[in-house]
Amino acid sequence: MTYWLACLVIGLLGFLLFKQLCTYLLDVPLPPGPPPLPLIGNVHQAPRSHAWLQYHEWSKKYGPVMYLNMAGQSVVILSTTQAATDLLNRRSAQYSDRPRLVVAGEMVTKGLHMLLRPYNARYRLHQRMGSPLLNLRASNAYRPLQDLESKQLLFDLLAGYDRENERGIDPEHWLERMTASIIYALLYGYRLKTGDEQELIAAKHVQAEAVKNLEPGAHLVDSFPVLRYLPEPLAPWKKPAELLYQLERDLHLSNLDRGLASTGWTFSKHMKASPEARDMSVEELAFHLGILANAALDTSTITMLWFVVACITQDTGFVAKAQKLLDEVVGRNRLPSFEDRSRLVYIDAIMNEVLRWRPTVTGGAPHATRTKDVYQGYRIPANSVVLANHWAIVREESVFGQNPEAFLPERWIVGGEDNVKASDNSIKDLPSTGFGFGRRVCTGQHIARNSLFITFARLLWAFDIEAGISGETGKRATVDPMASTPSFTAKPLPLKAVFRPRGRWVRDLITNDCDTHMLNLAEILDQAAADRTVKV
Repeated sequence: MTYWLACLVIGLLGFLLFKQLCTYLLDVPLPPGPPPLPLIGNVHQAPRSHAWLQYHEWSKKYGPVMYLNMAGQSVVILSTTQAATDLLNRRSAQYSDRPRLVVAGEMVTKGLHMLLRPYNARYRLHQRMGSPLLNLRASNAYRPLQDLESKQLLFDLLAGYDRENERGIDPEHWLERMTASIIYALLYGYRLKTGDEQELIAAKHVQAEAVKNLEPGAHLVDSFPVLRYLPEPLAPWKKPAELLYQLERDLHLSNLDRGLASTGWTFSKHMKASPEARDMSVEELAFHLGILANAALDTSTITMLWFVVACITQDTGFVAKAQKLLDEVVGRNRLPSFEDRSRLVYIDAIMNEVLRWRPTVTGGAPHATRTKDVYQGYRIPANSVVLANHWAIVREESVFGQNPEAFLPERWIVGGEDNVKASDNSIKDLPSTGFGFGRRVCTGQHIARNSLFITFARLLWAFDIEAGISGETGKRATVDPMASTPSFTAKPLPLKAVFRPRGRWVRDLITNDCDTHMLNLAEILDQAAADRTVKV
């Protein structure tokens, strides 16, 4: 009797506590934000493009945690490092889901898009499958491939200068070719020689359409999922989504087949033989690899393009400082290498500053919370979309110092401007948003950072970079450092850039040593597979 009475008392107390908590959560106010209208909320105020700029302006008025009601969908915008870290990192168990995207996640990719999956057992299965290939030790094993492809980049850019001289070339094409060739070699066992290969053209088309489908408000059905059950004549998004799915499926399956048939080691072979893949269809494995390739291609290429824009537009002296340091550390008889990295911390600082100055996923990848929460005295409703506005976060003067609009690599170095020759352990531990937050952080970040380092070091060592001369005016074109695409990944608008060799020594070295297309890729990949598990 006493036992059952105790259970009853405990049950009643638990119910009262739960009821009190629910009442408390409902009494807690929502975060501040622009005043909504009935029914539609803030839809009429939602920016149609470059949303991160408007969110940043609103945050100056409404604070670091801001609330929008998008026709009944709760959206919470985080605008400081503290808020993003507290929620997306420290409370990652609660904030690691993705919002439901009917077109992009369910119709175009049939639930197979790894990055759009909810944070569940299936997502973690994919993480486990990729982790042995993407951790720090494994990533360093791929540096010989990055060495090879960055050499080829120099060769291609020199050929472009000889062809176009001061008119300049399209830097995106050759940066994209290098990045794609690294990715496709690792995943599928083949390189890209020209950047005009059909596989790359198809991948770019798929990725461009995917980015469109990720835009807020792109499809009414994403806001009102019940519309998914409309017949096709009343649902104009259905046919294009199915066609895009078929195109993407065929592309990923074809690449997987090629990766499994290649002569050297590949990610495809490793993943296919992994324990995790036993529970996957061939299509699911193909999509895992394909999504990994597309995401890496887009973000790395864009970051390199912003580096070029910085070299052209930011007159802060960083190029001259970097070139002076490279001449002292490397000299003029060889290229910079990964072995020089401990003495080229300023190059790492430049890389960090590019990622800060122009974050690629500018408005932040959307997180979602399935349960309600309270933060800083505000209620965050269940099923909210939560965005860390990278553009605002990297402009916090209290974190990154004064003049956040300026490109200043010194802000990342202990000792700042007086310590350009800094060595290992001299990079400040400042927050980086470039690869996301919490359990959704980019797992390929180590490979990406290695590619960015060796590319930036070699471009600065080899070339003076300027805007191309306009055929219409006969003067150097003006490049606007704020001009970007309005999409999910903010890319500089098209430009022509001159990569002028810094001297005869550059031309001689590149001509003699940097045409790499005849090298044996299978041998390089097999060595990477062996080095991947070797402790150093």
